[in-house]
Amino acid sequence: MAHPHKPSTTTTTTTTTTTITIAKTPFRVAIIGGGIGGLSTALFLQEFCGGAIETHIYEQARSDRDNVGAGIGLGVNATKLLHRIDGLGDACNAIAGSKDGIWFTLRRWDTSEEVTTVYSNDEGEIRQAAVARGELLRLLAGFVEQNGAGRVWLGKKFRGVEDLGDSARIDFEDGSSVEADLVIACDGIHSAVRKQFARDQAVYSGRFIYRGTVPIAELPKPWPLPSYSSMWVGPGKHIVAYPISANKTLNFVGCVTKSEDKIQDFRESWSLTCDRKELEDEFADCDELVQKIIRLLPERPSKWLINDRDPLPVWTFMDGKVALLGDAAHPMVPHQSAGGGQAIEDAYIISKALAEYLERKGRAERGNLVSLERWMELYQKVRLPRAQRVQKTSREAGYLYQLQMPGMEGKPIDDCLSILVEGVRNRFKWIWTEDLDAAYDKAKMEMLEQEAAQGKLACCFCM
Repeated sequence: MAHPHKPSTTTTTTTTTTTITIAKTPFRVAIIGGGIGGLSTALFLQEFCGGAIETHIYEQARSDRDNVGAGIGLGVNATKLLHRIDGLGDACNAIAGSKDGIWFTLRRWDTSEEVTTVYSNDEGEIRQAAVARGELLRLLAGFVEQNGAGRVWLGKKFRGVEDLGDSARIDFEDGSSVEADLVIACDGIHSAVRKQFARDQAVYSGRFIYRGTVPIAELPKPWPLPSYSSMWVGPGKHIVAYPISANKTLNFVGCVTKSEDKIQDFRESWSLTCDRKELEDEFADCDELVQKIIRLLPERPSKWLINDRDPLPVWTFMDGKVALLGDAAHPMVPHQSAGGGQAIEDAYIISKALAEYLERKGRAERGNLVSLERWMELYQKVRLPRAQRVQKTSREAGYLYQLQMPGMEGKPIDDCLSILVEGVRNRFKWIWTEDLDAAYDKAKMEMLEQEAAQGKLACCFCM
């Protein structure tokens, strides 16, 4: 079966003050944000809940996003979930770059000498996916349309959400509003939904990145390394390169440590462009192969602050009617290429939890197990500890790659690289091999046992 790789044609842009009407039944889900997390959530909701729900996706952009050149890595923990949607995993493989089972080969920044290789835990068709973000978004949007998983509304900038008791009302900046039974915030690190419930601020992590792409056909020939997937590590900097777009394009990321007083060009913006000469100067001490790649980048590559937030202790609000997901819940620095995969895991688990809530509600059960809040708490219980551990270890990875970990101070480079090898040896396996279904079942059983114990206790007091 052919699967569309284009944006959904069921998107609607509204600019006048209107009220969007959604029928009271079936159960109404409003997803705020049409990125990877939001579109994945719509697909898993349709997979688990089917016709019991009606899903609407509200995206603040007024047109479908491009971002074609920006690469994103998904580990097998995420891609095996995409394979649960008929045809989606294979379609994702088709747009990915081939990495031959290698996550990255780490190399010295100054010589390209191999330090160690991290393998990706691929198993047949279930394999890592290095993809262009824009291509992945179009793929997911096409499957949302094809599967009837939701309607996408563009130009919908979230303003606020109000608790109506049995439902929630979402207000948008254009003056329109909508009611929903569940609001899932997938609106990223800048999340306006999160801002309503948490007053924390994003803070500069101490690093920024340069981004760009190079057509693989333009790279030096013959290519001197065994694969295109490499990470050059060195003091205060590291460079990542990997193939995307079915091996047509090399994605380049150069990460640099800089104190806040030396990044004044950013001012209020998190991203901007710069002259390629800036990269040439920044990485002048790197191996000639790195410098050749830089010289092939666009004349104005992009430059991004890496900002971070402290972990949130709570992801669900308004008695379970509002839940945070993906970067809205657990934004993380990109040093383990894990953020997109964690959003997909969130989407999978919240969909399972909602399906079980609706099933019990449909059977007219009584007690806390037909409380939406209880099942959203289960989603949080399964996902929060794991996602926050990924947040923490992603921060650590940046220090590791740039030879800044505790214990490296004052040591010769070769000693630091030996510490690096030990540090990456088992860094990723626990991320990629988690059995999410088992984790969900365990947490659900604990919840059921707790409810049963509370029920017995209540009976004792009634006697």
